[in-house]
Amino acid sequence: MKFIRTVVVFDRGNLIESRQWAAMHDAYVNALRGVVHPPGNDQFVIRRKIRKITAAGMKSDQWLRNGVVPIKDQFLANLKSAGWHSEEPVASMQRSSSFQTHLNADMCLKEYPSRQDFRLDDKDWDAVIQERVGDFDFFTELDDGVRCVVEWETGNISSSHRSMNKLCLVLMAGFIDIGVVILPSRLLYAHITDRIGNWLELSPYLRLWQHAGQGTQRGMLAVTVVEHDQLTDDADVPFISQGKDGRSAEGATKLL
Repeated sequence: MKFIRTVVVFDRGNLIESRQWAAMHDAYVNALRGVVHPPGNDQFVIRRKIRKITAAGMKSDQWLRNGVVPIKDQFLANLKSAGWHSEEPVASMQRSSSFQTHLNADMCLKEYPSRQDFRLDDKDWDAVIQERVGDFDFFTELDDGVRCVVEWETGNISSSHRSMNKLCLVLMAGFIDIGVVILPSRLLYAHITDRIGNWLELSPYLRLWQHAGQGTQRGMLAVTVVEHDQLTDDADVPFISQGKDGRSAEGATKLL
């Protein structure tokens, strides 16, 4: 798989110059470059999308595309062999009750029409984060205690927004130091499961998440974009198998 670029959305603490970030970036980019198709190949070669055929033998308005689950599975295996942990809960990263310290002291909401101050229950925020933001795809802790998280985003576009929001939240809370979301490029997106997260649709919101970084004492948020090495019309190259839920399942029901 081809690494296209990494865009740092915000960096509080000049982590971009740290050796820990350099090591983390090298590790997950090497894991990305190790993703191949078809199995046994030395590159990531995918079939170009084609029109689905109806029961009457006519081209439909639906497309036969590549799935995404086997891609993530390869990336997972590559990162695990490099010492990363998968499906890591937020609770394992917390060191102190830091959300209240970092954020809630400055958070004042208003209730309307009374215009009275409205404050969320500060003492419960750590528990809320741990229970409701979900696990992270990949986690590692480097020397000097630098905690790094990678979210692989080939779910739907809403899932990509949730991942970015979740990373902003735990960065503001001080639970992690570096958070990365990995997304398909515009060119790769066109040939894999429809309406999944992708760079083209997410990039207009980067300024919003950049401003979220102002509430972070120390931390970095970045987005990495990936793409296929080669696109082919060769029928001997199989389409990557699709999952059985989400956008894949919805697309399968529209075949006929």
